[in-house]
Amino acid sequence: MKDRVRAIAPATVANIGPGFDVLGLALDGPYDQVEAERTEDGLVTLVDITGDDGALPRSAQDNCVGAAAQAVLTTFGGPGAGVRLWLHKGLPPGSGLGSSAASSVAAAVATAAVICPEVAAPGLLDATREGERLATGSPHPDNVAPSLLGGLVACVVREQGRVEALSLPVAEGLVIVTASPEMQIPTEESRAVMPDRYGLEDVVANMSRVAGLVSGFASGDLDRIGSCLQDRLATPYRKELIPGFESVMQAAMEAGAVGGGISGAGPTLFAVTDARRKGAAVGAAMVEAFAAVGLPSVARVSPIDARGARLVGPDWTPGD
Repeated sequence: MKDRVRAIAPATVANIGPGFDVLGLALDGPYDQVEAERTEDGLVTLVDITGDDGALPRSAQDNCVGAAAQAVLTTFGGPGAGVRLWLHKGLPPGSGLGSSAASSVAAAVATAAVICPEVAAPGLLDATREGERLATGSPHPDNVAPSLLGGLVACVVREQGRVEALSLPVAEGLVIVTASPEMQIPTEESRAVMPDRYGLEDVVANMSRVAGLVSGFASGDLDRIGSCLQDRLATPYRKELIPGFESVMQAAMEAGAVGGGISGAGPTLFAVTDARRKGAAVGAAMVEAFAAVGLPSVARVSPIDARGARLVGPDWTPGD
């Protein structure tokens, strides 16, 4: 057992078209980092945060990293077990890339490494959800699960609300392009625009497309992925919160993407393609389309991160 460790956790695309609150996908960058140091004072202390321009709460009880670490201590820690935390933000908050999830996951993994290293990653899922509960008001699993486990994950609700995260197969070579405009959409606002009830036809359409999407990712069938990314539950309502949604997605398709949609609660939009070079063209087209409606944006071209959250050395840098 080490006294001090560093963990990283990747950005994610949640929902992935029709998979609202069920599907999530880990991206190869950007990453949040959390260092954890074991103490014997029984406390969770947030020592410092960098990379957030002072936007995040500095007290452990008000920050998702503190909530996730406390959940690990409560579940697995012995008498007097405590932890000191350092958070470095690599993800932009409120972007739809799972910023709070990555922080929560990195904190849980780092804390577990110095408190209970025998606990495997799946056993930390509930602790990471406590970070999401504090950050968003609800313990959504669809960002934390892929950030924790890597790859494509389905969050299955079992009896009494228990959530099981199922890792699903993903073919090699798929590339995810994200374009993040300079605006924020709080998760609560994004959920508030959705209706309370849906027609049976819309529900069945989404269920069938989730099945097709999972099959497409497993086989690498780009045509199937593209045809199954359409969403009838969240996107028709959430897209109104994102200026230029239709034109940005059209630009992505014309540049070589097979389909895409809103990443998480937005405003980041994502697109799927099959090569880095093609991904760069897709990203440039999406940035240009956002600029046409007055929104600067940042595009990222990312393979799928199959490893998820993990411990790294002190000299780790993005790209390692």
